[in-house]
Amino acid sequence: MPLDLADKKLLNRLQIGLPLVKRPWDSFEDELQLQYEDIRKRLERLQQEGIIRRIGGVFNPSALGYRGCLYAMEVDESRFAHTAAVVNRFKGVTHNYRRRNRLNMWFTLSSRFEEDRTAILSEIGEAAGHTGIYAFPTKRVFKLRVFLNMEEQGADGERSGSASKPLLHPATDVNWEHRDWELIRELQGSLPLSELPFDEISARIGCEPEEVLERLQRLHSAGALKRIAAVLMHRQAGYTANGLFVAEVPEEVLEKAGTRLAGHTEVSHCYERQAYPEWPYNLYAMIHGTDERIVRSVAEEFALKEGIGKYELLFSTAELKKTSFTI
Repeated sequence: MPLDLADKKLLNRLQIGLPLVKRPWDSFEDELQLQYEDIRKRLERLQQEGIIRRIGGVFNPSALGYRGCLYAMEVDESRFAHTAAVVNRFKGVTHNYRRRNRLNMWFTLSSRFEEDRTAILSEIGEAAGHTGIYAFPTKRVFKLRVFLNMEEQGADGERSGSASKPLLHPATDVNWEHRDWELIRELQGSLPLSELPFDEISARIGCEPEEVLERLQRLHSAGALKRIAAVLMHRQAGYTANGLFVAEVPEEVLEKAGTRLAGHTEVSHCYERQAYPEWPYNLYAMIHGTDERIVRSVAEEFALKEGIGKYELLFSTAELKKTSFTI
């Protein structure tokens, strides 16, 4: 079923996030001029159609004591399927993609303990035939916010309009209590689509609704909970092309270049990462578009304006795994 304007407005608003209040849908009714029952039915349909992947908590693993890193490796085709299965088996792997490049498998891994990470990478390396695994830790974040603009997405591939500002919080050392972890686990699933969703969650974990809201505010203030929002399926939402842009940028201009790249509405993630002699790229960005032409034009125009001579654009050709962070 084609999306109407109300669907698109609802998807945009829900990507920004739900307010952490007792009746969160009331603000949606006022802003979108939709009644709650209409909102609920639309969301149920959009989930059934696969446009909404999930509605729930979006967390910052580092603020919860986890360390994440991006990895890439060159996997021979004869071992690719087996290696992907091994990589995907680990709960700490949330994303795994086949990309059009010599380094053809890219995955993220989060863990609380270094010995766990070492053991997991050893098993993955063995499955891949002991190929080298590149680690690309984040050195600096310029943008970390996925927002697929559904309203201004032109049918002809026209670029979307205003950029969504990233909501970034520094990682903090907080001693989270058992009840916090219970709440986090609940929000890593699907939020109830009732008028009082946090009341339902409070009943599940055995506490008062006011305590749930207080704990959510604390999680958010500490940077552990980024937002409670809708996560969309890119392709089903019309964004059928996504490319990993990697560029070699001189250190003295990297901050300004990264900030300008992060300002593009098509860019959801933008980082400074570890470079290697044989892989000299230090600026990374995920660029999304309704087709590859859009993604290429963003990369090419940026490289031209910044005077970047060495860069690559790695298109995703298969989504091998994509899940939300879970504890």
